[in-house]
Amino acid sequence: MTEPPTAAGPLWRPLALADAPRLAALLAVCEAADGGVGAVRDAAGVQEDLSAPGIDLDGGTTSVWCGDEPTAYATTRVRERTGSVHQLALDLAVHPAHRTGPVIRRLLDWCRSTGARRHHERYGGVPLELHIRTHHGRGWLAGALDGAGYRRERSYQGLRVDLCRENQRLADAPAVPAGTAIVPYDDALDGKLLAARNAIFADNWGSAPMTARTWRHTITADPCFRPGTSFLLLSLRHRDILCYLLSTEPGGVSADRELYLANAGTQPALHGRGLYRAVFTHTLIRAKEQGYRWAVADVDTTNPMASGGFYERMGLQPFRSWTTHVLPFTPQPRRATP
Repeated sequence: MTEPPTAAGPLWRPLALADAPRLAALLAVCEAADGGVGAVRDAAGVQEDLSAPGIDLDGGTTSVWCGDEPTAYATTRVRERTGSVHQLALDLAVHPAHRTGPVIRRLLDWCRSTGARRHHERYGGVPLELHIRTHHGRGWLAGALDGAGYRRERSYQGLRVDLCRENQRLADAPAVPAGTAIVPYDDALDGKLLAARNAIFADNWGSAPMTARTWRHTITADPCFRPGTSFLLLSLRHRDILCYLLSTEPGGVSADRELYLANAGTQPALHGRGLYRAVFTHTLIRAKEQGYRWAVADVDTTNPMASGGFYERMGLQPFRSWTTHVLPFTPQPRRATP
């Protein structure tokens, strides 16, 4: 719903795809003020985000405008499928000059009421959690979420390695097991890869089965996806996917190119056999050959690979941190239709 501007306040209205260029400019200002550690999307990237499955521009987004410029926005995104708990994702940004208590509280109140409504329309009595992420430069938002009753559920560490300085570790790539091979991503294997991803992450916290539509939109058909620097470890006999590592280039091609190690998984029965190390090292070697300066990953600190020091042994060093904030809801029962 659009609220017209008054002498005392700005315009509040749902977002539209045509807003993407101005939202990209807003995000660039926000990230510069917050330390520049998040991935800033350009106009095309913002438009992709606003077109994602689970986004309803008219019924699930809001924004604040002063004249022709946005000063804040918030979105809600429902999952296409859900398990025992529906984890509805929020996104929120506020221009540094407009981060007042009333504006932030109103946005969070909108997120709570809109998220609950959209969830109830879609999933009824299934338990709901609102999820939103902050990085370490967004203390203003983390504090507001604390005050609104969100709990800090998970923490992630951002790690990166300067590929121009790595030689010995990349030279020591482990051999893959007999009967397997590391191959670049092939679109012909996309359906099998999605099935492998859903099986690998079936029991992981915060994970839900992805549909083909969501997978394509957010992963392998995303313009930032780099199939030539994404690799699968296959069994040669049945071409089963044993391990994979998919990469993106969110900042676009630049002189200081950064490859983001976005999605990775190993079949649970094969953990501890060095498969991920083989694919990981192979990916970094190819990234260096292709002219990337940095390789970057965000890792759940509860992940055994992270807590066991795997990434540090591979040369990656911490440079940012992230937190997932969660607000649980008690579901409201559906009303019987008279």
